Order: sequence, then C-alpha cells, then structure tokens
Amino acid sequence: MQMEVPVTELIEKRCSWRSFSGNPLPEQSRTMLEEFLTDPGNPPFGSQTRFGLVDGGVDGAKRVPGTYGIIRGARDFIVGVVQPGPKDLEDYGFLFEKAVLFATGLDLGTCWMGGTLKHTVFADKIRLGENEVLPCICPVGQRAPRRTVLDSVMVIGAGSKKRKGWGESFFDGQFSRPLTKENAGDYALPLEMVRLAPSASNKQPWRILRTQDGFHFFLTRNRAYKNMFKADLQRIDMGIAMCHFDLSAREAGLEGQWVSQAPMLSPMPSSLEYAASWKSSKK
Repeated sequence: MQMEVPVTELIEKRCSWRSFSGNPLPEQSRTMLEEFLTDPGNPPFGSQTRFGLVDGGVDGAKRVPGTYGIIRGARDFIVGVVQPGPKDLEDYGFLFEKAVLFATGLDLGTCWMGGTLKHTVFADKIRLGENEVLPCICPVGQRAPRRTVLDSVMVIGAGSKKRKGWGESFFDGQFSRPLTKENAGDYALPLEMVRLAPSASNKQPWRILRTQDGFHFFLTRNRAYKNMFKADLQRIDMGIAMCHFDLSAREAGLEGQWVSQAPMLSPMPSSLEYAASWKSSKK
C-alpha cells in the first residue's frame, strides 16, 4: 500500500506524541495500517523483518504496561522484530520509520520507543521467535486533546525542535568542507528531510558526505548509547535518516540504490563509523 500524502509533508508533520485518547483505532485506519505492516516493502540491505499491530491491553486513558508510565491511553502498538545480520538495525529503522510515516498519513499519533520499554511484555504479544530481536515499539492511535504533564516535560527535555544546521551534518568532498543548500542541487530537499528525522534523545548522529560517486552516510557515535540498551539505537537512527532520504529522493524523481561501499578517504575521521552509501542511478 502506497502513501497517499507526499512524504515530505508527512516528515514535516510527524512529531512524538505520548498522550492518547484511549479510543480504539478507527476501523478503516486499522485495516489500512495492518495491510501496510504486512508488507512495508524491502529494506536497503535485505534483512529479515516482521511488523505487527498489537493490543496494549489498556482501556481508557490509562498508563500502558511495559512503557514505564510514559505512554497513556494507547490501545495499539506497532511492534517490529528483526533477525540479526549485517545492516540489520539500519534496515529495521528504515522500515519502521516508513510505518510511522504511514500512520502519520492516517492522522494518528506515534512515538518511537526503544530505551523506555519493557521488552518482555511486547515480545510475548508479537510472539518473538528464537532467532529474532525486538529493538523498538511505537504507540499509535488518536491523540489526546492535550499532552500529559510528563509528555510535555519530555518534549521540552528532548529539544526535538532544535536541529543541527547544514554545516554540522552535511559535507562536500571532505569533512572539512560543509555542503550548502545552494550547492546540493536536486538533493537539497532529501537532505533537509534527513535533518528533520527523529533520533534517540535528538542526538542527530548522521553525517553525510557527498562525493562524485554518491552520498555516504556516517554515524558519529555517542558512546553512552552503544551498550546502554538492548539494541544499538543509533544504528536504528541511521536507518531512519536513510528512510527519509530515500523516500523523498524517489518522490522527487531521483532514483538510486543503497550499497555498502565506504569511500576512500585519507585520513578517515576516527569519530565516524561508516553506515551506507546512496548511489544515483542517473547516467
């Protein structure tokens, strides 16, 4: 199922929402979302993923078990699992963000959750397989008329409206040369959509280098996130950034493919980890 609203509009509209009405999903929205989750498309590197819509087990605007009191009134959750392998978390973040944007297009509230969930609760609900891992969940539903106090505090604390400037995230040929919107050409819009992507604690860990052969995505690591949680959330963040870039580029008629071919840079900044590269299909 395709998104009926331009992806750039969905990216700009999406925001984290932790306060829900307690009402069930509208029947048509549920049907459309379940259909999408059955087949969200292929991830860039072919990892085996599985997504489902599960019942949170709550009636009314109550705290949801397994979310440490952060989510109120959500009756339904998008839950995704992935089989371990190369680029598994990047692929996972890519497809999960597609699902979040699809739900946004249905005018539903969502909120990525990775570090603040009790995995066993949702593992049981999704019937987690022996060879699968469950990194994240996402409440989905009708937003409450106003945020709870805790929700408001978390929004302020995350600083989600604060975004790094282009000169901090995008580079031209080498990491000492920032890439400007004016010089980005047709790719200015996809890069701006990356800049708006959600990330764990709003760290915005992506760094993108444009070279003659494509756009190369690197992760600037916040060490606290590598071993703090069950999954490497910052690699999932890279998948989210790749999703925004891919969907908005294709929507603009810019075809390409994802490859794992790190550019030959000397010296390579020690603070960066290579993630993936977008190679344009334009001849």
